[in-house]
Amino acid sequence: MTCFSKIFLLLPAKSLHRASFVCKAWFKLINSSNFVEAHILQAEPVVIYLKSVSPPRPKMFSIEDNLSLSKFSRRETANSPVHYLSYVEVQNGEGKVIESNISDFQNILATCNGLVLATRKDTRGLLVINPVTRRVLPLPRGTILLYAECYHSYGFVFSHLSREYKVVHLFRDESKSIACEIISLTTRSWRAVNGPSSEHFHTYFSRKPVAANGSLHWLPCGGGCSCIVSMGIDDEKFYTRILPNRSRRNDRLVEIGGLLSFVTHVVEDTLEIWILKESEGEGWVKRHTITGSGIRNLVPTCMMKRGRELFFVIERENHLCAYDMETLEMRAVEFDGVALWRRHIYFSYLPHINTLASW
Repeated sequence: MTCFSKIFLLLPAKSLHRASFVCKAWFKLINSSNFVEAHILQAEPVVIYLKSVSPPRPKMFSIEDNLSLSKFSRRETANSPVHYLSYVEVQNGEGKVIESNISDFQNILATCNGLVLATRKDTRGLLVINPVTRRVLPLPRGTILLYAECYHSYGFVFSHLSREYKVVHLFRDESKSIACEIISLTTRSWRAVNGPSSEHFHTYFSRKPVAANGSLHWLPCGGGCSCIVSMGIDDEKFYTRILPNRSRRNDRLVEIGGLLSFVTHVVEDTLEIWILKESEGEGWVKRHTITGSGIRNLVPTCMMKRGRELFFVIERENHLCAYDMETLEMRAVEFDGVALWRRHIYFSYLPHINTLASW
């Protein structure tokens, strides 16, 4: 690795994007697949979400205008609220909201390697955007049923074998069975694959899937699950795996260092963190036990600090706290915008990393 590469790896994605236009040599280096993948591995996660603003900001990067080859638009007289991409990052125990001027989303569906999968505001289809480079890729919507969004589930993954990004769409078809279709960002064409058994899922999809261990994993329902449903990213085949404990309402699947983790509330004042060490043949291994009052209200969100801290939203109180996996300490995050964490049926808070990834 060159000296320039080592220096560039320390820079945030936004600075790298600007630096790539200094000269052809820097552009070639910063946008090379090897460098982008190395930067992804060391990038610090943030939480991404949509923030509704009314009246809209005077100057914004409009997705719809961008798809029409117009970069910026002004909508100063519009009264309807506009949804903007926003981020939460945590530094020195303090939460900070970072707002963007990127708009024209209906909902964020999934994230992968710095790319965001979302529904378009006009509902004509899906789109993938890199918020740093502002490259936008429109996608067809796939199978459309007259059901609410909770009857659909979208996963977004990268296959290291085929070197392509895939969007996985699970939905209940007209026969009430779980169907599956997949689109590659390379071909931009949907194709049907054999879906999972419907017996494991409740009427609707209450949890977003998590990519880890070379598969995409679903916790099929909000509580009472005895297994997870998984799909191999490369072979696209579904299988099930028994959980170490039956799930409860605030239990979640979380990716920790590339491995799947099950964060489960075993009793009201005790929470356990299990890691799936599938490749080593060990299965589920219990790594941490957290005890204390108020544990039952902790909802796992994502890992930060390069896999050192697991972040939770405190249900009903709308605050953020973090568990240090090395010191085994739980601490509150000083955070100003508590209203940010109030749940909304249409909005999602997802882990994200800012990178220069492209399809």
